Amino acid sequence: MWQPFNSPTDQVDPDGLCVIDRGEGVWLTDVNGRRFLDGIGALEAMAVGHGRTRLVEVASRQMKKLAFLDVFRYASEPAVELAEKLIEIAPNGYSKVAFAPGGSDANEFALKAIFQYHYLNGQPDRRRVICRYGAYHGTTFATGNMDGHYFGTRNDIYLGDERFGAVAEAPATGDGWGHSARFSAGAAEFEATIENLGPENVAAIVIDAVGTASGVSCPPLDDLKKIRALCNRHGILLLIDEVITGFARTGRMFASQYYGVCGDLMTMSKALTSGYQPLAACLVSKGIADFFESKSKDNLLAHGHTYGGHPVSCAVALENIAILEEENLAARAAEMGVYLRAQMNERLARHPVYLETRGVGLICGVDLFPKASLMGSFASAAEACRWLRVKLRDLGLVTLTIHPGTVFLLAPPLVIKMDEIDFLVDVFDEGLEALEKVFASADLAGPSPVKKTL
Repeated sequence: MWQPFNSPTDQVDPDGLCVIDRGEGVWLTDVNGRRFLDGIGALEAMAVGHGRTRLVEVASRQMKKLAFLDVFRYASEPAVELAEKLIEIAPNGYSKVAFAPGGSDANEFALKAIFQYHYLNGQPDRRRVICRYGAYHGTTFATGNMDGHYFGTRNDIYLGDERFGAVAEAPATGDGWGHSARFSAGAAEFEATIENLGPENVAAIVIDAVGTASGVSCPPLDDLKKIRALCNRHGILLLIDEVITGFARTGRMFASQYYGVCGDLMTMSKALTSGYQPLAACLVSKGIADFFESKSKDNLLAHGHTYGGHPVSCAVALENIAILEEENLAARAAEMGVYLRAQMNERLARHPVYLETRGVGLICGVDLFPKASLMGSFASAAEACRWLRVKLRDLGLVTLTIHPGTVFLLAPPLVIKMDEIDFLVDVFDEGLEALEKVFASADLAGPSPVKKTL
């Protein structure tokens, strides 16, 4: 395998590829029998937990009935029903659903719709799209343009100098951001970027309502409303990316519901099926859909995917949403998220490298190395965090680092229990202790102990 974000021959882990054999609830077991708590929910997708036989059974029934069809000219019952369900549970204002295989693809559809909207509106020069600093919205060429200098991407190579994306740079200066302000941008920074580019050149703002890749930055409650007003004032479209934050993870079905804001477009994937099948969607507001419909010329949006609206994926998504609703997993995510952050902040405060754990619901960022000091033999604080990630895995916890490489993401399945959170905190505590011993080692860290380097 050539693993994502990696060289052709090296593996992500220094001890070789970790091959997972099975999953149950929040737990994963590898082919050697080692057991891990899935602290990132299979890359934020796993909402209802591993090993849900209901989802396996509904997939099997749908495969036996209709495994696949030409989704360009026909529709399956599950796809039609899912489109109706998504409009029902989403914030008010959306009226159309376009399906795609994954989150990058859904954002790709959104970008084409945005550019075509301005073209049909007689403003073809509106080609600039602004995102938050630290943001990540996908790996296609178009979504790469919406990259906020995310620390793991290589768009300097792939995109060159010809880009339509622009970045509202950090730090956010508005009230209520807290420590996460340095990883993101707020309404004031977006407004300054629009003025710099010229409003007549700006097509859209794209944001995730709760910052995810950008160090889990948590905007104040009025930030998204200010950005919505900014877009309205300048004729700019608002694309809300809920690929990670959608489907109960933040304590609401969608994070934008916290803010009372409807975008012109909203994308989703991951927990739409809890990862049991690949599927994504872009919801389009009634205003945008009606505008396209009003144009008799050039209103055909030439975009689609062979596996968009796959009948098996849509059937699984419907059953997954039913589980989310029946078990009230949004409320559970809110409750367990409060407990997780409280335990992390209480137990880990003794570690000099620890700043805080913040988040909304069960998407949390563990912020380390607040001064990004160089540590011991490690080339940087980010390098130290890569070492820590492997150590945590070896201790039984799967997690990962996000922008700028010193924030750990925690997004476990929403079915996690308190005793499992206690295990997660215990492992993190032990991992940080091990890291500090490395720093204190004369062989690795030199004469300066960790407390003096922070």
